[in-house]
Formats: sequence, C-alpha cells, structure tokens
Amino acid sequence: MNRGPVPRLRRVLIVLGTALATVAATLAVATTPATAAESPDDYGGSDLWLRYVPVSDAKLLRDYRRTVTTIVVENADANPVHRHTTDLAMAPGSAEKLAESTLGAARDELVRGLGGLLDRATPVTAVSGDRIPDGAVVVGTPASSPLVRHLVSTRDLARVGDEGYLVRSLSRGKDRFTVVAGNTDLGALYGTYAFLRLMQTQKPVDHLRVAESPKIKHRLLNNWETERLYAGNNASGLGGLNGESGAIFNFAATGASASANLPVILDRYVVMARALASLGINGITINNVNADNAYLTSARIAQEAALADALRPYGIKLGLSIRYTAPTDTRFAPDTLTNSQLDPYGTEFRGWWHRRAQQIQAAIPDFMGFTVKANSEGQPGPQDFGYDHGDGANAIGAAVAPLGMTVHWRTFVYNAEVDNDRLKRAYLEFGPIDDEVQPDGSRGRFADNVFLQTKNGPLDFQAREPIHPMFGRMENTNQALELQITQEYTGQNWMLTYLGPMYEEILKTDTYATDANGKLLKERLVGNIVDGTAQHHPDTAIVGVANLGNADNLTGHHFAQANLFAFGRQAWDWTLDSADVATDWVRMTWGNDRRVVDTIRKMMMGSWEALVSYQTPLGIGHQFAEGAHYRPDPADWAGRDDWSPVYYNQADSVGLGYDRSPTGSNLAAQYFPRLQRRYGDIGSVPENLLMWFHHVPWGHRMDSGRPFWDELVYRYQMGVQYVTWMRETWETLQADIDARRFAEVRAKLAVHERDAADWRDTSVNYWKEFSGRAIPVDDAPLSAKIVVNGREFGGFNLSDTSYTIPVRAGGSPTITKVRTADRKARHQIVSQAASVPGQAVVKVTTESFFGPLVKNYVFNLVPDTTLTALRVDGKRLASFAPTVLRYNALTAAGTTTVPTVTASAADTAATVAVEQATSPTGQARVTVTNGGASSVYTVDLNTTSTGSDEFDSAPLGPQWQWVRPDEDSRRLTDGSLVITAQQGDLQGSTNTAKNLALQDVDGDWTADSKVVFSRPLTTNNEQGGVIGYADDNNYVKLAWEMGSATAAVNKVRLVFLREQNGTTSTVEITGADAQRIVGADGAVWLRLTKIGDSYRAYYSRDGSVYRYIGSTTLNVETTKAGLLAFNRAGTSTDLDVAFDHFRIESRGERIR
Repeated sequence: MNRGPVPRLRRVLIVLGTALATVAATLAVATTPATAAESPDDYGGSDLWLRYVPVSDAKLLRDYRRTVTTIVVENADANPVHRHTTDLAMAPGSAEKLAESTLGAARDELVRGLGGLLDRATPVTAVSGDRIPDGAVVVGTPASSPLVRHLVSTRDLARVGDEGYLVRSLSRGKDRFTVVAGNTDLGALYGTYAFLRLMQTQKPVDHLRVAESPKIKHRLLNNWETERLYAGNNASGLGGLNGESGAIFNFAATGASASANLPVILDRYVVMARALASLGINGITINNVNADNAYLTSARIAQEAALADALRPYGIKLGLSIRYTAPTDTRFAPDTLTNSQLDPYGTEFRGWWHRRAQQIQAAIPDFMGFTVKANSEGQPGPQDFGYDHGDGANAIGAAVAPLGMTVHWRTFVYNAEVDNDRLKRAYLEFGPIDDEVQPDGSRGRFADNVFLQTKNGPLDFQAREPIHPMFGRMENTNQALELQITQEYTGQNWMLTYLGPMYEEILKTDTYATDANGKLLKERLVGNIVDGTAQHHPDTAIVGVANLGNADNLTGHHFAQANLFAFGRQAWDWTLDSADVATDWVRMTWGNDRRVVDTIRKMMMGSWEALVSYQTPLGIGHQFAEGAHYRPDPADWAGRDDWSPVYYNQADSVGLGYDRSPTGSNLAAQYFPRLQRRYGDIGSVPENLLMWFHHVPWGHRMDSGRPFWDELVYRYQMGVQYVTWMRETWETLQADIDARRFAEVRAKLAVHERDAADWRDTSVNYWKEFSGRAIPVDDAPLSAKIVVNGREFGGFNLSDTSYTIPVRAGGSPTITKVRTADRKARHQIVSQAASVPGQAVVKVTTESFFGPLVKNYVFNLVPDTTLTALRVDGKRLASFAPTVLRYNALTAAGTTTVPTVTASAADTAATVAVEQATSPTGQARVTVTNGGASSVYTVDLNTTSTGSDEFDSAPLGPQWQWVRPDEDSRRLTDGSLVITAQQGDLQGSTNTAKNLALQDVDGDWTADSKVVFSRPLTTNNEQGGVIGYADDNNYVKLAWEMGSATAAVNKVRLVFLREQNGTTSTVEITGADAQRIVGADGAVWLRLTKIGDSYRAYYSRDGSVYRYIGSTTLNVETTKAGLLAFNRAGTSTDLDVAFDHFRIESRGERIR
C-alpha cells in the first residue's frame, strides 16, 4: 500500500509531560500497527489538512485519473511577487520551497496534490494555440491566460469579485477539461485549493459548476506568539525546545536555534501559508496584542519583511500589534516623543506613527496596518492622557490612512469605574462615540479606516456567551468580529473540543437589529452585521486568535487543527454548516473511510456542548482558576473582582448566577428591544444563557421539569459522560489510524476525561454547599437501578466511579435485571461477578441533545455488612440509611445516664457487636461482620447546646466564660454584647488577645452572630467575629478584618483562619466586592459550622441570604465556641464590636 508522501517537520515524539502514570503508560504501550491507515505510523500531522494521500476508492481513483491528466497554468511565472529580501532562502535541508508567484504556487500545489491523490505524477503542459488537452486542469485569470479569457465570461467572473473563483467542467469535441479561473491570481489560487479539496473529500469532479467568493473582505489571524500558546514543541505545549520559544515564528531564538531566526524561512512557515491560503485567510498580525515595541525597530522590520516575502505568493498580508506609547521608547532615538507629546490631535504623535508606518511600508509594500490593545489589562492608551478611545484610534488611523493602512482597535476593555458589571463596560465606552453627531450631521466619530475589533461575547472567550451587545449597535462604525481559535478557555491542548458549532452559533444568532425607525432589519444575524449586509458597511473583517506554534502538528492537539480549519472556512462563508466543515476536515486529515468519517465527525460535533456542560453549564460564566484558565476554582476570590469566579457565579443560599435583568445590572438593556425582553425575563431567556442574565433559584423549574439544582448537576455529569464516550469510541479506530497520531490522541483523551471529571466534581461539590440540597439520583439520562439476589439497588450518584452492592450470605452476585430511568437508554451487562467478593460492570448509553452518553457502572459485590436499623435507647434513628456510617444523637443538656445503642443486621448470617459509650457524651461503635468483611457504624452521643443568647438582658448568662478577661472593655447595651477591640493577638505564639467570649460546646454545631462595627475599620488587623476554640494554638475563626490599611485597594477582608498546633492556614475574601460586604450600618452576619473535624464558613449581608466561603479541617476537637474582637498589633481602642446575638445549634438527631 502506498503510504503517501513523507511527512515534513519530522521530529522525535516527545512524551507528554504529565505526572499521570496512566497517561504515560498509554503512550508507552506499543500500538498495534494500523491495518488501514493512510499515513505512515510515525506521521505527526505536519501537513495539516493538505495531506494528499492516494484516493482509496478504486473506482473513484480511475474516474479521477480519467478526468485529470495534466496541468495547464499559462504564464505562471510571469508575474512574480514583490520581494524585499534579495537573498531570501529556506533553511538548509528544508522540504518546502519558496514560491515566486501566486500562479506558480497554484501550479506547484496541483503538482503536489494531484501527484499524491492520483498516486502518479501529473505533468505540467505548456499549450500552444487554443488546443486544450483532454483531462487538463487549466488555472489562471483573463490577464494571465488566453485560454481562461476565451473559456470564461467576464460577466460570470465579475460576480465573484477580486478573490472569488469559478471552477467549471467544460469540453471541446471529445476533450473534457476543468477550468479554475479568478479575476486575480489570488482568486485562481483559492480556486485551485477548492478543486483539490473536492478530490481530497472524494467528491465528483467531472460536472463542476462552482462559483465562490468570500462574504467578508478581511479574513485575518492574530498571532499572540507565546501568550495563550498551547502548540509549542515542549512537553507541556506551552514553550519550545532548543532555544525556540514555542511560537510559530522565530525572531529571537537562542542556542541551537539561533541560526533559524528570520530572515531564514522554515518549512513550517510555508506549510502554514499554504494551509491558510487553502482557507482563504488573507492576513495575519504576527505579534501579541500585549505588544513589544521591538517589532517596530529597524532590525525586526527587516525580519518581518522576509516573512512577508515568503507569505506574499499565498495572498497573506502582514500586520503588527502596537503599543500606544511606543513613540516614547528610547530604542527609536532620536525619533522619540515625551508623554506630553502623545496628544492624539498633535502633529508630533500623528507624525511619528506616519513615519514608522512609512518605514514598514518601504520594506513591506502590502503591510495591512496596526492592531491596538489600549487601556486594557495594563496596556497604555489615550485615557491615560485625558482622551477617549475615539481620539486614540482616529489619531493612528489618520497617520496611516494616506498609506492605505487600517487600524484595528480592540474593544476588550473593562474599566471598573465605568460600571460594576464588567459585561456592560465596553458598550458604555464605545457606544456614545458611535452615536456622536458630527459637524456634517452624520453620526459616529470613528474614522473610515478604523475597525473596532470586538470579541464574540461581552466577557472573554468563554465556551458560551451571549453575543456582544455591540453587534448591530455600532451602526456607524466598521466592526470586526474577533473569535478565539486557540483554546484558552476551551481545553487548551488537552481537550478535544471542536469549535465550529460555537462559531456557527455566534454567527447565526439573531441580533434583532432595527433601523432608525425601530423596524426590524431583514438581514440581521451576527454574520450579516459582520459581512456588511445588515447595515451596508462596505469594509468588513473577521479575526481569529490563532492556535499556531512550533509543534510538529502546528496546533498542539491533532484535533485543534480542525478549529483553524473551521475558522477559515466559516470566515470565507459564515453560512456554512459546521458539521459539513467537520466532514471535510476529517476526510482531508484522517481519511475517507465512511466509518472513520462518521465516527470522528460525531465525536467532534458534540464535543463543544459537552465541554460547556462539564465546565460552565446553563450560562454560569468564568469559573476558572486564575492565570492558566484551565482548571476549575469556583471559590476563588481574586484580588480583582472581575477576574474572580465568585464575582460571576454570585452563589448564595437562594440560587446561582448573575442578575443582569432589569432588576439587576440590566445588561439586557444594551441589546435591541426584542433581545432585551427575551434575555431580561427568566421565563424566556434561552436556558443555555440562563445564568448570564439571572440569579436562578435552586428550585426554579426547568424545561425538563426538573428543579434547577437537579438539572445543573445532570448537565455536569452529561458532559463527562460524553467525553467517556469519545475516549471509548476512539479506541475502535485503532486499526484505521496511523500509530503515532492514534496514540497521541488516546493519551490526550485520557487526560481530557480525568480533567472533565475534576470540573464536574469541584463544581458540584461547591454549589452543594450553597444549595443545601442532596446530589440528585435516579432521574438522570443515564440513571439505572439493578436487581441482585432479588433486591433492587439504586440511588447511584453518577459522579461516582464505583458502587458497593451488599450480597447476603449464600446469595447469588448475578445482576438479574437493569432498569434505566430513561426508557430510551440502552444497557449492557458487560461482566458479572463470579463470586462474592467480586466485580460486575454495566454500561448504560443514551443519546443526549448534543450526542451519545456513556456511564460505566462498576459494582463491587461484597458480603452484606449493612444494618437495617440503628436505635438509641430503643428509639430508631430517623436519619438512618444503610450506607451512612456516622451519626449524631442528641440528648438533653444535663443528661447523666449513658444512652444504649442497639442495631439489626440486614443479613441474618452477619454478627453485630456493639461497643457502648462510657459517658453521656461518648461514642458507640457498631461492628457488623459477615463473610470475612466488616463495617463499622459510629454513633456520637452529644448533649444539646442551650447557650444561645440574644443579649437582651443583664447580667450575662452563666454559660459564658472569658479568656484573658477585661471587664472594663466589655458591656451589655441595647440588646448587644459590645467588646472594645484592644491590642492583642491569637496567631502563632503571641497569645494575648483579650475578652474571648466562649461557652462549652459538644459534638457538631452551627454558630452564628450578627456583628456590628462602630466605625469602618482603619487600623491593620482590627477585627471581630466568631470562633471555635480548643486552646490558643488550636482554633478556627471567622472574622471581618482590616487586612492592610495602607493598600491602595482591597483593604478589608473576611478571613476564615485555622490554627493547628500553632500553624495557620487562611481562606480569605478580598477584592473590590469584598469591600462592600459591610455596609454603612457596619453589620455583617457570620456563620460557622462544625461537622466532625471539618469546619465551614458562611456570611450574609442581610441575615437571610448566606454565601459559602470555604472549609477547613482541625484535627483537635474544639470544646468551646464564641466571639472575639481584637486588634492584633494595633493600638486603637475606639472600635466597638457589637454582637447582636450568639446562636448555637447542635447538629444531630434528638433522641431525648
């Protein structure tokens, strides 16, 4: 079998740098050689989708060979592109070559592509006269080719514009041939790739009548270099080897790679250029939007010119990201400005940018222009000098307009002073500039050569967001849609996530845009806004943040190639179906076997919705750990609110989600009226955007009929179940996929499944602390019950990996029946336990709204060591459940007799031994033994706390005890216990804090208090709160505290601190939102709960709605609980902390 062309960019397989032994083992296992793979077993994906392997269908191959016999590209070398670098050259040993002209690139691609697809060389023929050989593929323009000029009408070509093309099957007499024609050389090149794509995807090419043109004029990439890079060639994908940074372009590589810096052209640059041209991408901004001024230096411009020379034959123009204050950089001396000269209306500022653009244009004549990130995330901008975004954008626009260049001004801004809701800020800054009336009566201040480059949603490339309200609202301004191809929030280089459906959803969302009279526009989808058809903008653009690096496959994950492919195809024609795009990519990348195509396409098409489900279902936005944006951290209070998951989830005891309805921040009002109403009403907002706009009560009834809490949990579970299906499904393709790529995808899917489960478990367990509800069971799409030995078992939490099934002595461990909650679900008993103990596996599958789901139930069948009842003093515990092993039983305060515990085993063959407690507050242990196995149930006997105090009358009750008392600094007044905070500490070895008000506690409890401060905290470590106390070196406290009085922001905090044997650990709530926890009345409600050695902390602003802070453990039993107020090292004595009440409630079941 012909294995196709030898792969370029071949490197040694780098074993994935993960500590997981399972993943390493996966890579280490020798893979069975593929029996039907179309590429060599060591192929690493370096050709992207331009993988021209022989056509596998014998009949189709004969048809293709009959239809295509020769290549005709007249005058292919007659129009060489401009080349600034006279000695431009490929690196030594390169497999690729530099193209001299665009038509030459088309010819060379046909030679390469047809040679591989037809498994034979296809000659290039020079025609004489007007005779066209039978089977010829004729490529050209009316200007380059007399044949094209005679064969294709100018009227037909006029319809496809400068970059469009025609592909026609024609004949003269008995001779049949194919014509690929464009008005320009670039259009002809695009048509060439389209023709090859038809053959790669094994479509008929003998009766073609194709006319294509791009819907959007500028189809661009932004290359962020190593920012959000997941395609480097080191083990993590975040960097490079041998002195390379991991970025696709080498400007400043060191060590072994220093000789590979531009102007040397590497193979991967040409592979990239060919691939982008095959999609119709016509520009790339090559550097990070957090721009380095080095890219404007003369030395770097020379390197950029070499890169531009190499890409120019493929129609790819270069642009640069710039820093607004670049003119002040001393590297440009003597041509530098001072800050006072950065006046956007001044000749100095505009003149500097004009000169710099002229210098670039001299080396790169087709240079596109600049992209600007200003006044965002620390980047300087016009607002730093008293001007707005319109002033800054227009100034640079005016500087480059005479040179034919454009400015892309990013709208990714979120100045916290504009509005508390980050999602509203961009429109509030840019909208008024677009509406501004100009001296000529027109509206909109942005210049004609300025594009506002706007992300698809108002936050930051989340897996699903509502569309940005600016789409359609900026009627008077050029607007470019910015999509992210690199998977910053969508799994990076570890998760198989096909983004085509996301792009499609965005582009086909109805904005409900209206005209000036309020009438709905006929064409008003986001795609219509972007392509100019909605509001008649002649200059249009779409931008993708690229996912390219120096990895062998250029994208880090083999399936990440599909996202670049999808962006390019949908940028060319946003009306395409993402499933059709996926099909083409699979055929071009993995092969045309029907089973392979159908299987991989199905994996891809549900992968994005699955990721949304296990990461941020139902519209809960940005729950990522700070920095890397990969792992979950819903509890994170970042120093800056709008980077903080807690800011976005707004979780509390009532519900979950950010209220952006008219009763909340009213983000909904920024949309057109129909969307305002839809998004603003919890009854009409799409459920997949629910929490973007509403704080959803835990019991809210969903479309499924389930409560919101249940639906939320099931969505998390369903996302993981889809990934399980993908992992298992990939295994079925081993014989059809070349070995290296199969193994690499397999390893990534193992990580994917593990990390998806981490998202599920972290999120669900955190939300559970707020909802106060049990994990739902028995009603999920894959819920099932089983029957063993005549007993039915259910109640399985689908997030668990295995389940214990007790089998009575002599009973059969065989699963005799499986009942699924969903009648459409299917089940298979994969294996049965042969004996007890033993293990059985049941697989349950179903189809969800986004694809197949799989749950593998692993049942451990063990001797029955469960109880059927547990009694204290003859009273059955109502809270008893056979699978729960720990109980609290409460007796009245002052009880002196020791309660007696009795128990009944489920299996008569089991023995029950009870070790009774020795005191009224002791612990009884029940041991159940059967067939060599045992279980231990514990009953903690505690007395009911009675120390709650409303502080309504003096004197203070006898339950109160004082540590380091100071009677002069405490008092009962106006229904509160007031403690004046004094110097003193409790952390570490400095145990001097006075007036700790404590009372005895027993067992598990919940304590809460309303704490009112007489004034705002002003001195470091002033604080007041509640405490669980064993001794000065072992305690847990929850307090409102001045963290840093000298900090510019984020001074005060809620601190949840554990000290164990003198060592502290802290969970704190800080950030701007935390500064507002205690309002003008000085009040905050604090709650501390103890369950065993675990402590949980909560706070409230009103005493009704509580928010969870976090949990900690203390392995020393706290015997007291109470109140505290002190200053640590502070010396102020004028802060009174008033405790309105102290309520303590024992946790457990009352038995007497």
